[in-house]
Amino acid sequence: MARLEDLKPNTVVRGILPNALVSAVSVKWFGSDALELTFKDPSGRVANRLLYRSDEADLEVVEAGRPW
Repeated sequence: MARLEDLKPNTVVRGILPNALVSAVSVKWFGSDALELTFKDPSGRVANRLLYRSDEADLEVVEAGRPW
């Protein structure tokens, strides 16, 4: 489980897309309980997702490796 504070640019994250790792591009906070994550998927597509404290249980920061 990752905390929202663990999501920073260039972090590789599991749990945003099913069966894929994504690379965080940018993070924009909305208060202390929500953020907008801009990420790149393995094919290079850039997308955004709003994440809340309730999403933390689904997230895992991958320490090593790349999303492709």
